[in-house]
Amino acid sequence: MKLPMIAVGLLLALPLSATAADGSAPAGSSTALGAEPELADIIKAYARRTGKKFIIDPRVRAMGGLAGIDPDKISYEQLLALTSVHGFVAVQQGDLVVVTVDAAARQQPTPVYTDTRFKALDDEWVTLLLGAKKICVANIVPILRPLMPQAAHLAANPQSNQLLIADRAVNARRIATLVEKLDDATPAGRACADLESSK
Repeated sequence: MKLPMIAVGLLLALPLSATAADGSAPAGSSTALGAEPELADIIKAYARRTGKKFIIDPRVRAMGGLAGIDPDKISYEQLLALTSVHGFVAVQQGDLVVVTVDAAARQQPTPVYTDTRFKALDDEWVTLLLGAKKICVANIVPILRPLMPQAAHLAANPQSNQLLIADRAVNARRIATLVEKLDDATPAGRACADLESSK
């Protein structure tokens, strides 16, 4: 009697051991849903799919963090947003895209624009040279700087009354809009040299 019971127990255990052997897991388990990919793996998969060439800084290490986006179908714009969320930046250099920590973004050879209507994806890193007609830009740097991430750069040139902005395109556009509105709201406007001489 014991022998048939053992045989029944072994037969019931067979499907479970077959599942473990072939590496699959019951539906609903974390393995069945797929492990969250590393950011570097997502970039490599995108490169294979599109033919785009990347150089990835060894410090670029993070879990994907995707929800509702198939890593195998991610767009370049989504990829840039993903690097941004993790504190990295992707900068086009010729036919290569260099992915590095955003602390190094200011030193990257990013496109330089003087027109606020420049064409760039929101999370692309850009450099914008922006002028003002009435307001002294040196005086608005302390107002604008807190609106920018730590990795970004903002500086004023009082001689030409221009701001130099290095930031992601979406924020560079926002800063440019604020400068325009502040400039429009300035009633008289004096050159920075005039302001310095009145101190």
